[in-house]
Amino acid sequence: MPGTRDLHGHAWVVETFGGPDTMRWTATVTPAPAPGHARVRVLAAGVGFTDLMARQGDYLLQRKAPFTPGYELVAEVVDYAPSAGDDPRDTAALAPGTLVAAALPKMAAYAEYLNLPAWQLVPLPEGLDPVVAAAVPLDHLTAVSLLETHARVRRGDTLLIQGASGGVGRAVARLGQLAGLRMYGTASAPGAAEQLARYGVTPVDYRTQDFEKVVSAAEPGGVQAVFDHIGGANLGKGYRLLAPGGTLVSYAFTGRPGRMMRDTAVGAARVKLMNLRPGRRTALCMVPNELKADHSWYRDALTRLLALTRDGSLRPAIAATRPLREAADVHQALERREFTGKVVLTTAGH
Repeated sequence: MPGTRDLHGHAWVVETFGGPDTMRWTATVTPAPAPGHARVRVLAAGVGFTDLMARQGDYLLQRKAPFTPGYELVAEVVDYAPSAGDDPRDTAALAPGTLVAAALPKMAAYAEYLNLPAWQLVPLPEGLDPVVAAAVPLDHLTAVSLLETHARVRRGDTLLIQGASGGVGRAVARLGQLAGLRMYGTASAPGAAEQLARYGVTPVDYRTQDFEKVVSAAEPGGVQAVFDHIGGANLGKGYRLLAPGGTLVSYAFTGRPGRMMRDTAVGAARVKLMNLRPGRRTALCMVPNELKADHSWYRDALTRLLALTRDGSLRPAIAATRPLREAADVHQALERREFTGKVVLTTAGH
């Protein structure tokens, strides 16, 4: 049964859109959970560039301030309030002290305590480091959605990953390697070619090579899937690389500072219009919306990803860990490109 006392803690709140100085370390009160919810103590929260975009007011899925950033976390269950008709096994799975991971449909992870619905909470496999687990949900669920939900790739299929050295790109590359796919990936970061080769990805340096020419020369029959996070002219070039029946999936768009939301909306509309052409498909991947729409898919996918991480098949690239209280400094450092890889925020003792 849940406790009745309020839990006092802190959370980061973006009061108005702008730079890291708009974030405030704010006292919070977390009451006892409602039926079907658990009250959790956050141990670690992943930081994504979507957090920075939302803080700046440039993220289409987070349009209002004030809000608390963060889509992914690992936490310890404080208490759980069963709802009518709960299976006793489900109640036991959220016993106090249980470690759980979650991806959130709406940002809220930069907090010490939260109330979350039970369906969002996936128990951690025994022995999995909470810091490592906190780097898994968003990038890897996006990769699963790209590969399985939208492109529906099969062993032996060929695909192109735009930005293959980024968080989502690396997740796609590793999962694609495990699935027996043939892959090309655009990247330019130092050491990216060697890293991608370890995943079985043929690298294309987009600064010195035209990816369309390189891939079309190697794959004259086309590729089964293209995953794009840039938009613009890349959409047309990627679409032309598709084999008949192939799929181009956009999961982000690059926009102009201060006009990101408009450019994202324009890019999304273009992808939808391209899908009206016969012979090939296009799709938009927006994982926060997808996990809210299909709880079973979310829980099954995250359970599988955590198990792969526990056995060493997935190794999230963690650039740094920092205390949760330093989140504003982390945002500033990320804007200066001081980190390559995921930054994980931790609370006391982790």
